[in-house]
Formats: sequence, structure tokens, C-alpha cells
Amino acid sequence: MSRGALRLAPAGAFAIIAASGLAGCVEPDPDPYVDDSMRPIPGVVELGIDRGGRVALEPGQGIAVAVEYSEGGAWRVTTACDTAESGYLCDFDILVSTDESATIESFEGEGLEGADELSASDDRAVTALFGTSEETDAFRFTTAPGATVRVSALLYDPTFDSWFEWSDDPRFISWVGDGAVHRGAPTNPVDLRPDRP
Repeated sequence: MSRGALRLAPAGAFAIIAASGLAGCVEPDPDPYVDDSMRPIPGVVELGIDRGGRVALEPGQGIAVAVEYSEGGAWRVTTACDTAESGYLCDFDILVSTDESATIESFEGEGLEGADELSASDDRAVTALFGTSEETDAFRFTTAPGATVRVSALLYDPTFDSWFEWSDDPRFISWVGDGAVHRGAPTNPVDLRPDRP
């Protein structure tokens, strides 16, 4: 090979080739449901919730919205985040509501901090906007004994994989039904019907 046969491309050409190669390696919208059995189904499913069932949450160790029902129409919703592992705060937007057959008679926050908000737009719905980190945040509300409650939960995930969007993934909703703790619902929102008033 003669000396004149070897030519180097300009430095900018290598940058373009490298950048185009990297762009092909990133999946723009990865499917979060690798297993089809975990994929949400369309619509809203009604499921049973056990009166007196408790969901144990470890603050800072995992993302969860736990729903519990007690005798006499008393409900409790608690949020937890994976802050100890991820280093991020979880922002939750939760809506609980009843149908025309029942109203929400009272509600109150539990362990809330300054930025957490709890409000009622009418007598059949309560909205909670919680920033949860290495603690749990909760609220209680009372409705007619045995009334079905619809729970809708959104999570703002600040990690790169989420593309900075709100997630309605039903896998972080937990409750006790038929004597077992259920971690993950088939739909979000989900309707929960108490097994006993």
C-alpha cells in the first residue's frame, strides 16, 4: 500500500458514526410488562377486600399504595416509597370515590408533612397528593358500611426509564382479600367491595 492510499476521515465523521451507533442501542419506550400475565386488563375490576385485613409496609423499601378496610365503613390508604434504595421521592396522586349509593362522611390525614394535601371535591370523593420518601403517609375516611370504593392511584416516577411521566401501573396497589395480601391489582382504578360491613 502506498503512502497516499491511506486517508483519515475528518474528526467530525467519527463523532457522527459513533452517535448514530449509540442511537440505535436505546429503546425509546421499553415495555414495562415483560410477563403478559402481569399486564393490566381494560376497564375496572371489582374485587373483595377483607374487613380487618392489614398490609405491612416497610418505609423506604418499596413503592406501594395499601388499602385497608375496618368495621363500620372505616377505610385507610397508606403510601410507601423505595427512597432508601432509589434515592428518589415518590409523588402520589390518589383518588378514592363512592357511587351514588354512599357518601364519604369524614376524612383525615395521618403522618402528613407540609407539602402533602388532602381534599374533597364533593361528598363522594377524596383526593390525596402525597410526597412520600423514607416514611409512610396515610389518610382515613368513612363511608357507609359495606359500600364499594373505587381507588385510583398515580405515581410520578422521576427516574430516566419513566420518561418523567405519571404512571397508572396497577402493580403498586395492595390490599387483603380472601385471607391473602394482594400486591398488584389487575386494573387501575380498581373497585374494592368489603366482604363484611
